[in-house]
Amino acid sequence: MARVARKRMTQTWRDAVAAQAGPDAAVVVAAFDSALAAGRAEHVAAYEALAAHGRLDDVDLPGDPSRSLAEAEEAQIAPDDEG
Repeated sequence: MARVARKRMTQTWRDAVAAQAGPDAAVVVAAFDSALAAGRAEHVAAYEALAAHGRLDDVDLPGDPSRSLAEAEEAQIAPDDEG
Protein backbone atom coordinates (compact mmCIF):
# COMPACT_ATOMS: atom_id res chain seq x y z
CA MET A 1 0.00 0.00 0.00
CA ALA A 2 1.28 3.46 -0.84
CA ARG A 3 -0.03 6.96 -0.45
CA VAL A 4 -0.19 8.93 -3.68
CA ALA A 5 -1.27 12.19 -5.28
CA ARG A 6 -3.42 11.42 -8.31
CA LYS A 7 -3.69 13.40 -11.52
CA ARG A 8 -5.68 12.75 -14.66
CA MET A 9 -3.96 13.40 -17.97
CA THR A 10 -6.38 16.27 -18.67
CA GLN A 11 -5.81 17.99 -15.31
CA THR A 12 -3.22 20.46 -14.20
CA TRP A 13 -1.51 19.59 -10.92
CA ARG A 14 -3.33 22.51 -9.29
CA ASP A 15 -6.73 21.18 -10.42
CA ALA A 16 -5.77 17.67 -9.31
CA VAL A 17 -4.80 18.92 -5.85
CA ALA A 18 -8.09 20.78 -5.52
CA ALA A 19 -10.07 17.70 -6.59
CA GLN A 20 -8.23 15.33 -4.25
CA ALA A 21 -8.37 17.75 -1.31
CA GLY A 22 -12.16 17.76 -1.23
CA PRO A 23 -13.59 20.16 1.37
CA ASP A 24 -10.06 21.29 2.32
CA ALA A 25 -9.33 22.44 -1.24
CA ALA A 26 -8.67 26.11 -0.47
CA VAL A 27 -6.12 25.36 2.26
CA VAL A 28 -4.39 22.56 0.35
CA VAL A 29 -4.20 24.55 -2.90
CA ALA A 30 -2.69 27.45 -0.92
CA ALA A 31 -0.04 25.05 0.44
CA PHE A 32 0.57 23.79 -3.13
CA ASP A 33 0.96 27.36 -4.44
CA SER A 34 3.33 28.19 -1.57
CA ALA A 35 5.49 25.15 -2.36
CA LEU A 36 5.63 26.16 -6.03
CA ALA A 37 6.67 29.69 -5.05
CA ALA A 38 9.46 28.11 -2.98
CA GLY A 39 10.75 26.35 -6.10
CA ARG A 40 9.35 22.83 -5.63
CA ALA A 41 8.46 20.82 -8.75
CA GLU A 42 4.70 20.62 -9.38
CA HIS A 43 4.37 16.89 -8.68
CA VAL A 44 6.40 17.18 -5.47
CA ALA A 45 4.44 20.25 -4.33
CA ALA A 46 1.19 18.37 -4.95
CA TYR A 47 2.31 15.35 -2.97
CA GLU A 48 3.62 17.41 -0.06
CA ALA A 49 0.55 19.68 0.14
CA LEU A 50 -1.84 16.72 0.11
CA ALA A 51 0.29 14.77 2.59
CA ALA A 52 0.45 17.69 5.02
CA HIS A 53 -3.34 17.77 5.13
CA GLY A 54 -3.96 14.02 5.19
CA ARG A 55 -5.45 13.95 1.70
CA LEU A 56 -3.27 11.41 -0.13
CA ASP A 57 -4.99 8.35 -1.63
CA ASP A 58 -4.00 4.82 -0.56
CA VAL A 59 -3.25 2.48 -3.47
CA ASP A 60 -1.73 -0.96 -3.90
CA LEU A 61 1.47 -0.81 -5.91
CA PRO A 62 2.69 -3.67 -8.05
CA GLY A 63 6.21 -4.83 -7.68
CA ASP A 64 8.55 -5.96 -4.99
CA PRO A 65 6.64 -6.63 -1.76
CA SER A 66 9.89 -6.30 0.17
CA ARG A 67 9.99 -2.55 -0.48
CA SER A 68 9.03 -0.44 2.49
CA LEU A 69 6.09 1.96 2.36
CA ALA A 70 8.51 4.89 2.45
CA GLU A 71 10.38 3.52 -0.60
CA ALA A 72 7.12 2.97 -2.48
CA GLU A 73 5.97 6.52 -1.71
CA GLU A 74 9.32 7.95 -2.78
CA ALA A 75 9.02 6.06 -6.06
CA GLN A 76 5.77 7.94 -6.70
CA ILE A 77 7.60 11.26 -6.30
CA ALA A 78 10.85 10.46 -8.12
CA PRO A 79 10.77 7.17 -10.02
CA ASP A 80 14.04 5.32 -10.42
CA ASP A 81 15.90 5.91 -13.68
CA GLU A 82 15.45 3.03 -16.08
CA GLY A 83 18.23 2.52 -18.47
